[in-house]
Amino acid sequence: MEILLTPLAMSDGAKFGIAAGVIVFILLFIKLIIGFIKFCFRHPILFVLLLIFGGLGIAFNVLLAGILIVAVIAGFGVLSLFNVFDL
Repeated sequence: MEILLTPLAMSDGAKFGIAAGVIVFILLFIKLIIGFIKFCFRHPILFVLLLIFGGLGIAFNVLLAGILIVAVIAGFGVLSLFNVFDL
């Protein structure tokens, strides 16, 4: 029951911050997927070599972690802008 009431207790600034982080993550994730599809068609030999030796998975995970970091920083920026942290 507490999980259902948590969004109601959040301030407007916190809701905007979370929404900004989610939007940034979705946009960058779509851009990452499109970039990987373009990479597959532009460099097929390099793509197959990376796929065989596991480099493609490492690159995707590193870039995905970068996207998460940027989304968290964007959400924190919006939270700070709305002065959610009452210090």
